Amino acid sequence: MRQTLFYLPHEVGPLPLFGWVSWSMLGLLLYLGITLFYSYKQPKGASTLYESLFNWIVGAAVLGFVLPAIEAKVAPGTADQIVVGLPVRGYGLMMMLGVLTAVGISYRRVLQLGVPKDSFLGLVLWTVVGGLLGARLFYIVQKWSELDGSSIPEKLWTALQFTEGGLVVYGAILGGIAGILGWTLLQKVVPLSLLDAIVPAFFIGLAFGRIGCLMNGCCYGGVVESGLPSIAFPRGAPAYMDQLASGRLLGIHTKSTHGQDLTIDAVDPGSWAQRVGITPGQILDSIQVGQVPQDPQLQAQAMREHAPPELEGLVRTDQVRTVVRELPNRSLPVHPSQIYASITGFLLCFWSLTIPRWVQRPGLVFGSGWLAYGVLRFLEEIVRVDEGGQFGTELSIAQWVSIVGILFGAILTVYSWSGSSKSHLDQTLDKTAV
Repeated sequence: MRQTLFYLPHEVGPLPLFGWVSWSMLGLLLYLGITLFYSYKQPKGASTLYESLFNWIVGAAVLGFVLPAIEAKVAPGTADQIVVGLPVRGYGLMMMLGVLTAVGISYRRVLQLGVPKDSFLGLVLWTVVGGLLGARLFYIVQKWSELDGSSIPEKLWTALQFTEGGLVVYGAILGGIAGILGWTLLQKVVPLSLLDAIVPAFFIGLAFGRIGCLMNGCCYGGVVESGLPSIAFPRGAPAYMDQLASGRLLGIHTKSTHGQDLTIDAVDPGSWAQRVGITPGQILDSIQVGQVPQDPQLQAQAMREHAPPELEGLVRTDQVRTVVRELPNRSLPVHPSQIYASITGFLLCFWSLTIPRWVQRPGLVFGSGWLAYGVLRFLEEIVRVDEGGQFGTELSIAQWVSIVGILFGAILTVYSWSGSSKSHLDQTLDKTAV
């Protein structure tokens, strides 16, 4: 796990790297002047000038306001505030690689449908923006009650904080499809043909995205009890914090009794819980976990060195109240669900790329892709524990969506397979050599 790969420095010499008064802004303004001069000399000088000016205004806003706002800070808003720098996240890097690879895979397949090269970039933007909005919206709807804020405006503000994480794969897929459908309406392109061409791009994006999940520590699996493949996460990772909050990391096993009461069902031999006198039968009142306060300078140094946070906990039972300071450095071994999902994405991408080589039916690649991914995602959720059951069942929201996806994919696959002919636009895919 490596959430932050490195930090771009806050300052370069006497000036900050980002902000209205910075080296990057000075360079941008110089380049802007040169660009505007040459734009004005073009045949359509006025329109070219206005277009260039708009693009550079957007760039200046990003450098002057957006990037400084998301720089990592220690003790923000106080006299001791320290700006560590702009974090480069592993998850974001993997998402970028996924998008670039997806664009490369889909480029020729889309052009073979007769889509002009000039229109391809518009399709990419519609798909990527739709995917990001869908991924975030799905997360907001799913986690609305858990978002920070006591009022609707406060929760909406939290919902806009894209840099704090919170994207859902199924939301990205649905949002991306919505973006594609919107683009096809404007360009008058057959939707099924285009979706068939882009399905491998979705899967390769998923494969890289799940590597990002591994680096971020999210989408983790349950504790491995046998000799199956496993992975342990460092202190502070979501899996670690979940195991600590539940008591499992401390050797405490609980079961729910009398409504909301958690009764300690078992204690691991030689564990911290056994050493402090916690025994089966006690009622677990709460486990509170917090970060040990540090001097801002030390905390900033720890962030730059990617050191895990110093944590302590407080365990309360009906008979024991104990502070936990000697915490393990790593979590209990868990199923490497992110790696499984990434391998699934690569395999599905390869599989969907080979379909046009042996059969051509409008919607077959898209329908069978939904069917295959729905089945595999349903199975993937069995080893994951980061999402609880929904609608009074043990099935997660992803499993419910998978069931719908399996039914939809099966119907579309049967419909596509039973078709006796294909459109002229679909025949162009016969020449695909990907």
